[in-house]
Amino acid sequence: MFKRTLRQHALAAALALSAAAAAGWGALHALALKTGPVPAAAPGVYIPNLGNTLQEQTRNLSRLGQALRTGDRLVILGSSELTSNDLRFVPYRYLADELQMPVLAYGHSGFQSLGMQFVLAALADDLSPASRVVVMLSPGWFDGDGGLGPDEFKEHANPLLPRLLKQPEARAEVMRWLNDKGDASVMWSMAAEQAYVFRQRLVDLWTPAYAAPAPEPEREGPPAAARVVDWDALASQAQTAEQTLMSGNRYAVRDEFFNKYLRAIPEGGKTAYLPQPLTGRDELRELTALMALLRQHGVDALFVLQPLHPLVFKDLDRFQPIQRHVAALCQRYAMRCMDMYGAPFEVGTLRDVQHLGELGWLRVNQKIAEIFRP
Repeated sequence: MFKRTLRQHALAAALALSAAAAAGWGALHALALKTGPVPAAAPGVYIPNLGNTLQEQTRNLSRLGQALRTGDRLVILGSSELTSNDLRFVPYRYLADELQMPVLAYGHSGFQSLGMQFVLAALADDLSPASRVVVMLSPGWFDGDGGLGPDEFKEHANPLLPRLLKQPEARAEVMRWLNDKGDASVMWSMAAEQAYVFRQRLVDLWTPAYAAPAPEPEREGPPAAARVVDWDALASQAQTAEQTLMSGNRYAVRDEFFNKYLRAIPEGGKTAYLPQPLTGRDELRELTALMALLRQHGVDALFVLQPLHPLVFKDLDRFQPIQRHVAALCQRYAMRCMDMYGAPFEVGTLRDVQHLGELGWLRVNQKIAEIFRP
């Protein structure tokens, strides 16, 4: 039987490791989602995540990249408030349909600062001063230490891993998060995602390539004079629409929500935050990294800090240190900040205890129009 010397074993191992490293680097490039032209989409588009299939992920990432690169579409990142697609004034309906201002909204419950950073870092080459970005911030993200959860990491980061691992800052954030919160289920999901992509790439070798026409530019809409909006009249309409649905309770929330969740709660007697210290440590660190990424690429984004219901919660003052910290971050990174948490409360701003109602979204639309479509 042929026997290898120790040196030969070492050489063989080195060659094997080199081959594995080369294959891994090649796979990293092969597995990365590729962006390119996408078919013209409706003026208002809402997607909760990149999608469940490779084709959906590629198409949606291309849509985001195109919007950020050209500025032809406002990109709004948020969480559960974006799912209110039944509202007239949710931006991907009102701005798109009534102001002819195309919008792409991304996110749903649990999509927080770090998830947003991952999505934008994956498209860093498309970020520029032309990008129009709105970030919706929820006070609930900062409860306790805050930070992105494992399920949300799997959903939003896994499809982007090859892109993220090629960028030093993004790679550092991925490794930090894995060190803090990663477990066996996360590691398995990462491997499973890339195995799926690799398998699908092989399948696609024998299927026709996806052909897409050139992207459609933003619609011109009516003449500038016709774009003048009577915001006060719209505010009256929005408030009336909400008040009609909240006439049967003392909390100025929609009656359906009151009957289901608040009927047994004494007025002003509910706490918004958990008893543990409200430091927001992880979330503030991740929000800082998100703002730094945008500033690095010259993006003047709008950050909207949403309110909680002052007629329902009695401990809203606990959030003030974090509120001041967010304002300081906006100033440090030259981001525009709309603080709805500290603004005088208007009935109709919220439809329940934390989600914007018609009037709340109208105020956000007004701010967006002032900044991005004067």
